[in-house]
Amino acid sequence: AVSTTTFYPRSSSNLKERKIISYMSSNDNNNDNLIQKGSNFLQKLPGGSILLLLIGLRSLFQLFDEVPDLLSDDPNLIGTAFDVFFVVYTAQNILQQTGLVQEQFSGEDIEGTECCVTLNVGREKGTLMERNWAASGNRLLLPINIRFTEEDVDLGFPGEEALGGRYCKKVVVLNNNSEATFVGPKGESAVPVVNGGWISTGEENESKLRFFLDFPNGAFRNDVIIPPRGRVFFSGVCFTDRSSAKLEAGEVIFSTASDSKAGILQDGALTMKKKNGVRNLFGALGNINLFIGKYTIGSIKTQLL
Repeated sequence: AVSTTTFYPRSSSNLKERKIISYMSSNDNNNDNLIQKGSNFLQKLPGGSILLLLIGLRSLFQLFDEVPDLLSDDPNLIGTAFDVFFVVYTAQNILQQTGLVQEQFSGEDIEGTECCVTLNVGREKGTLMERNWAASGNRLLLPINIRFTEEDVDLGFPGEEALGGRYCKKVVVLNNNSEATFVGPKGESAVPVVNGGWISTGEENESKLRFFLDFPNGAFRNDVIIPPRGRVFFSGVCFTDRSSAKLEAGEVIFSTASDSKAGILQDGALTMKKKNGVRNLFGALGNINLFIGKYTIGSIKTQLL
């Protein structure tokens, strides 16, 4: 709300009026604050989760009519199957988002690992990013020293779909002043980076490795842009025993420590979430992830500490 201050002459004749106006203005400000707080609360509500829950409940209620009709002469098989699917899908997702169900963590062997992850952001074949994004072919390279800690992190409801829900481990940025640097047309630029989260899930020797870092001010080099408040997701693979890993041609494993058998696949993919819309029912059908580049994991770069 726009606040306007009116100055009145200092005379006893309008003193009472000024007190009334001051009182009314104070109430207006309080009401504006309440409206603003309410607006902020609504903006923070996970709209996709709420819509998914409503669809799931609608499907559940419809099943009360559809299931008995399966014994009739004209059962609605397609509608019943659809509603069963959505009830199960909704239950699985809501349970994960609330943290009541979580995939089995399998990353104990890389806890405490320190490394340098270098982002190579730019246009990739098959990406759904806008046509003018990184169309020049330029790349944005950001080396960041990180540590995969064993500290638990609660991301809050609804969590992160890419990490399998609400809970994960903490990724700590080790760079000096928590900044990454790159050289652009105007010289060296500093990019603030905020601690993120990580998770590893899988069976036996090979596991999925997922983690994220936040860029509060974003980053850009010409038309290669990470938007402000951007969250970049890293998708890779880690191994309990790197010596028995089944690798494809050209793949290399980064050794987590000299006294450990564990390792992390050196290369991985970078993605960002697309803004929710009709295409994914405003988040009810999950996130749309946009491919924005790749990353490489290597040894700590001491000059960044």
